[in-house]
Order: sequence, then structure tokens, then C-alpha cells
Amino acid sequence: MELQEFVEFHRPALEQDETKYNLILGLLGRMLETAQPNVRLWTIGGPGECAMQTPGYPLILGRLTAAQCQAFAEATLDIDYPGVVGVDGVAALFVERAVERGVKFAEPIPQLIQALRDRPSYPGIHGAARLVGRDDVELFSQWLIAFFREAVPHEALPSRERLETTAAAGNYQFWVVDGEPVAMAGIVRRTRHAAAIAGVFTPPALRSRGYGAAVTAAVVDAVFAEGRTTACLYSNLRNPASNRCYAKIGFKPVCRAWHYQRA
Repeated sequence: MELQEFVEFHRPALEQDETKYNLILGLLGRMLETAQPNVRLWTIGGPGECAMQTPGYPLILGRLTAAQCQAFAEATLDIDYPGVVGVDGVAALFVERAVERGVKFAEPIPQLIQALRDRPSYPGIHGAARLVGRDDVELFSQWLIAFFREAVPHEALPSRERLETTAAAGNYQFWVVDGEPVAMAGIVRRTRHAAAIAGVFTPPALRSRGYGAAVTAAVVDAVFAEGRTTACLYSNLRNPASNRCYAKIGFKPVCRAWHYQRA
């Protein structure tokens, strides 16, 4: 299928659980806007039963059955991909069959998709949010690179051009105290009714003061201001501090997600 046809066929089914499938939905929407070349698309069954991959990134599994996961693992044995991601147990089923056929993976990264559909709870701290702009590119770049190295070290660092573009796009916010930024977070992906938040970063010396929670709450309000009904995010289940932080803001668990990197 061509991209437009692929999206029209699969998107309605995936949108029945929009938060759970926000990653694949958000990327498909972005592909339509940018006409990115070399995206790989697989229709494995009926509507929603699909997978995709953008160059240099993992396979993303849609709403697959166990049999479809195993068949897709067989079908991709000769494809070069850095890993696989999926919600609930689909990625594990794919990996199980791929391992049987000789593919090696590192230990999986356990994640939790969380969502917030009501007004966020702000910590009672001093300060206010403001948008990151083009003039903030130096600090923004330092912090986003630090976030990548700490939270997603398996991903390639963004280029200078991408950092400048992202800083100027109006999707990220700083929490500012006495004129100085102390934390940041941003909208990284949008679907029809939801938006995903990521890049939540506070410099180590400023942590445990509520700054990360405050800026995340501000970004949630920005999501709602766009007319969307849900803010969501991925958290690492190995980081209990961040999960406690998101729970205090008002986020609720939706489902587990797993990222398996190729060894």
C-alpha cells in the first residue's frame, strides 16, 4: 500500500485505543505531512494489524495477534532493524520467535504508557512556565542532549539542525524561577485527540524540588489548550521516582510497552 492508503486503512482501528497506539498513529500522521522517504509499512492482517519502521529506528508493532507476531518475526529475518517496540505482549511474542531463528536481543526496556484527561495538579512551588524559543537554542540543546544520554542512550543524538528546528517550533516549555530556566518538557507527537509528552529534564543539581512536575503539568495544559482531550507519556518502569512524579500530577497507567534492542 501507498502511505495514504495505508493510513486510511489502519488509522480508524488504531484510534479505537488512541493512547495505547499513540506512537504509530503519531508517526503515521507526521509521515503524511512530511512525505518522508524510505518508511517501511506492513499490512499483516485486517485494519490495525500492521507494523512500520522509519530509517534507523525500531520496528513498531500495531494491534497484532500472537500468530501474526510470530509470522512477522519470520518475515523480517533478513531485514536490518535496530529493535522492536510494542504494547502489551506483542513485542515479546515477536522476539520469542526471532530468537528461535537466531536473532539476538538485549534485555528489554520496560515502559508504562500513562495518560491524563483532567486538569493536572501542580506542585506548590515558585516559578512559571514559558515557551522555549529560537534564542534558547544553546541551553535547550545542552539539556535535550543530556536527556537523550540519560533516558534513551540507545537513540542517536539529534543533529544541530534538528535541535535548532525543535527549539523554534514552540512545542517545548521551560519552568523558570527568578528568571532562570530550571526544567523543561515538550510535546513530541500529536494524534487526533491526544498528544505525547517527552524530553522531561531537570539538571541533576536542581532535582527533587518539583520543577519537573511543574513543567510537565504546564505542557499538559498546553495539550488541552490545543483542543485535545488527552496527554500521554512513556515512563521507564525502572525509574520509580519519575513514576511517582507523574502520579502526583494526575497521570494514570494505560498499558505496558516494551522496547527490545538488537544485541
